[in-house]
Amino acid sequence: MNMYRVKQKRSKLGIWLEKHNKDTDWLTQTTGIEKKTVEELASNPNKSPRMIAIRKILYAVKSVDPTTKVSDLWDMN
Repeated sequence: MNMYRVKQKRSKLGIWLEKHNKDTDWLTQTTGIEKKTVEELASNPNKSPRMIAIRKILYAVKSVDPTTKVSDLWDMN
């Protein structure tokens, strides 16, 4: 058994998903956003979603943790 996990590159969204034991499949099903887009947002810290995606994702994550803010998921400049 391999005791070492390959460290995956994660965005703040990806870190949030891991912390709350959710995966990209859950987010895809909950939001209706394409799997490819969700996976990109979870893994690429430089990827910024469109406003409609932000609303959908925020609605989904707040159903798990109501205290979550946009700044917990992305750096909005």
